[in-house]
Amino acid sequence: MSKKNLFIPYFATSRYRVDTMVHLSNVTQIDKVADLGTGDGRIAIAFAKEGAWVDAYELDNDLLKKAKEAVKKEKLGNHIKILKKDFWEVDLSEYDIICVYPMPDIIIELEEKLLTELKPGARVLLNYYPFPDWKFTTCENNVYLYVK
Repeated sequence: MSKKNLFIPYFATSRYRVDTMVHLSNVTQIDKVADLGTGDGRIAIAFAKEGAWVDAYELDNDLLKKAKEAVKKEKLGNHIKILKKDFWEVDLSEYDIICVYPMPDIIIELEEKLLTELKPGARVLLNYYPFPDWKFTTCENNVYLYVK
């Protein structure tokens, strides 16, 4: 069952959870990060500030505009691409780190997609909702880290 037409509401990730995501990921300057449903871009910006290369996916036009403005304000355009693209239609195998605030109604399909597509060693950071079957490596501040 495709989730591409499913509306997923936007919930801003708190500063302390963003910081936790960056900390748990052990991000490096050679990492490629995908922020699935970037919203206002705050997670993408945090990872780019650490030197990572970030593709930030978002479908909502208002949020796209906010994310692009925030990236421009932070002068991080060389490290972040804000993309109006459905992440369900993207092959995520090139990424080292995946960040997402998943809703319960997509969690099973998202888990399957990531387990199928990600390369060994890829890190996944889920905000608030854990995967039902994939055992997390660690959890802090309701941020779950998974390593494939």
